[in-house]
Amino acid sequence: MKKTVILFTLLLCLANVQAQSGSWKIKLNGKTLLSTSKEDEKINCKKVKAAQWSKNGYLEINFTEDEPDTWWRSFLFYDEQDNELLRKDSTTSYKILVKELFKLFSGKKEIRIYTTIAPRDPNLAIRMRRVHLCTLRF
Repeated sequence: MKKTVILFTLLLCLANVQAQSGSWKIKLNGKTLLSTSKEDEKINCKKVKAAQWSKNGYLEINFTEDEPDTWWRSFLFYDEQDNELLRKDSTTSYKILVKELFKLFSGKKEIRIYTTIAPRDPNLAIRMRRVHLCTLRF
């Protein structure tokens, strides 16, 4: 019985690690800011000039799954105090007007963008973990 529980727990952990694999691209006003498949809070941090926020463009996030149609993916936007300010569920890509995003984060110094997953099968349970995609600093 103990071995079965340990094996089941190990399989769930491995499923969570595999589920977070993929690559992502973040664009601002049509220019690629970041294109990677590795989570690294120091490297995946980009400085954004004030002039880029005044344009009538978009911030775009595109996540390419290694195993499509297995998970529901969400994008989460946080400020520097780790307050969630925006969430978009059940999508692998998201596009928001820069002006709308700037209003939402008015007075903030940075935007942290994360992703989480949820299984499409409601009977499957996994440990939820935020994966850091990018930090935008003003």
